[in-house]
Amino acid sequence: MILDERTIEDMLGCAGQASDLAHWRSAVVHEGWREPLAAGHGFRHRYDAAVGDGGWVFHQLNDALSMAIVDFRAARPLSRLHRHDDHLVFCAWIEGRSTICAGDERDDDALAHGFCTFYGLSSGDAVRTVYEPDRPLRWVSIFLRRDRVRDVLGVDAAALPALFRDYILHRTPTGLRHVPLGSAASVAAHQAFECAEQGELRRLYLIAKAIEIICAVIRAHASGHADGGPVLSRIEVDKVKLARQLIERNLDEPLSVSELAAAVGMTVKKLQAGFQGLFRGSVGQVYKQVRLSKALTLVSKSDMPMIDIAIECGYECPGSFTRAFKLAFGTCPTLVRASAARGATASPSCEGVAGRVN
Repeated sequence: MILDERTIEDMLGCAGQASDLAHWRSAVVHEGWREPLAAGHGFRHRYDAAVGDGGWVFHQLNDALSMAIVDFRAARPLSRLHRHDDHLVFCAWIEGRSTICAGDERDDDALAHGFCTFYGLSSGDAVRTVYEPDRPLRWVSIFLRRDRVRDVLGVDAAALPALFRDYILHRTPTGLRHVPLGSAASVAAHQAFECAEQGELRRLYLIAKAIEIICAVIRAHASGHADGGPVLSRIEVDKVKLARQLIERNLDEPLSVSELAAAVGMTVKKLQAGFQGLFRGSVGQVYKQVRLSKALTLVSKSDMPMIDIAIECGYECPGSFTRAFKLAFGTCPTLVRASAARGATASPSCEGVAGRVN
């Protein structure tokens, strides 16, 4: 099923409307219906059951920065074009995986939990995303106007890494880029998703989280980028992506690096180089990030016992899981769960969370 093209102009236009639900309802145009947020400057989009379960919330944080918070499960295979002219887009994935391609490219890249995909494209160009049915998907997307980066981040474009600087100053496309979400950025994405604040305080809170994620992604790209690195063939790229999928599927019984390399038909050295090139981290670092990201999701969004979470995420015992969790996120998992429960109780309207909207 091919969905309508989504543009930044459409989202900003709806965010500025105070129309009632009947004015927005259109199964053809919107695959569901929309309603304005009580505090204004945004809307909630609910999908029809034929499209999927759940929806997303759009917040226009100011005239240069916006955020979409998505909690969605497709009912059938879906495809959509997204066009965000003159914007840098950052997609921090919290749960699930999907595919994305830019422009006329035929090779799909992965959108996966524990990673942030970002891009800035030429005017008129679009990205295409594909969603498989019955896969829970949760992510936070941030939209930053190209000509207002200094106002939002407080730094000149000239001080940023070349990839960002050239897009901001000269509109040179970045292409699709992927970096692992560090601990701070992962926590910020979850906090934005779970935000229980209301009104103006919510807007200020989401601005802070958006800037935190953007800065973490820029830093991760800058620290991991190195010219002259090993060049991977298309086949090798596919093998490296398969290796990451195997990591995600086998968190409870993790494969060693040598087993992972053998499973995809690569040498250990080539696999490590591929992970550095594609994911800006070693196999071990990516594995650690993936399992911590899944652990954070299970702690904050489920009632699964901590010992079961530890086992499912590949930890030998609850003690080692708690230590790793606290080292990564600065607090213990029981406190994170308690905080998430208080947030859900404090926000019965779910306006701060995109999920549970049907």
